[in-house]
Amino acid sequence: MIDIQYQFATFAAKMNHMKVNLSTTVKELCRIQGITLKELAQRIGIAPESLSRTLSGNPQLSTLEAIASNLNVNLSDLFSSSHSNSLHSIIVHDNTTYIADDLNSLINNVKAICAKEGIEL
Repeated sequence: MIDIQYQFATFAAKMNHMKVNLSTTVKELCRIQGITLKELAQRIGIAPESLSRTLSGNPQLSTLEAIASNLNVNLSDLFSSSHSNSLHSIIVHDNTTYIADDLNSLINNVKAICAKEGIEL
């Protein structure tokens, strides 16, 4: 039981860092490009409140892709930080194993699984 609690606490801390990092990164990219978050939301076609929830919550991949596209950066750049984070993921779905060692590979794996399942992102 202690091990599960520790793993959850570690995971929760990492997720919180990712949320803070995403929000900080998007705000900084907007500042550099001379636009406001409200203008970014308009470009993406969502309400400013929706963009705020995206940056502080559990965003959809399509929204993250739209943010990256409108800020002229790669999707992985939204999660980059001043220090190097390693990413290793293994997803087993329908007797197929998907392995990723970076964010772009993980995203491509999720897209492949969704395509197999007929799920639009």
